[in-house]
Amino acid sequence: MKTFKDINWKAHGIKGAIQGLLMLENGIELSVVAGPGLYSLPREAGKSPDDFNKFEVAVIDKDGKFIGDPRGWQTRTKVDEIIKEFNK
Repeated sequence: MKTFKDINWKAHGIKGAIQGLLMLENGIELSVVAGPGLYSLPREAGKSPDDFNKFEVAVIDKDGKFIGDPRGWQTRTKVDEIIKEFNK
C-alpha cells in the first residue's frame, strides 16, 4: 500500500509552498500541499516536506473533481489514513 513516503513533491505555484501528488491504483489522486497561506503548519515558506509537520490534503476523483472539501492540518499519520480510506 502507498503511504506518505510515496508522495512525489515539487514547488507549488505559491512562492515558498510545496505540493505533493499521489495517484492511487483506483485513479483517485491526492494533492498534499504546505506553505504560506495554506492549511499547514508551520504556515511559513519551506522547500521540502521535512519543513512541515501538518499538511492540507485534497482528494480528486478520476474526472478531476474534488471529493469533499480539502482537509487542513493533517499529520503524516492522518495522510496515511486518507490514502488508506480512498485506496479501495
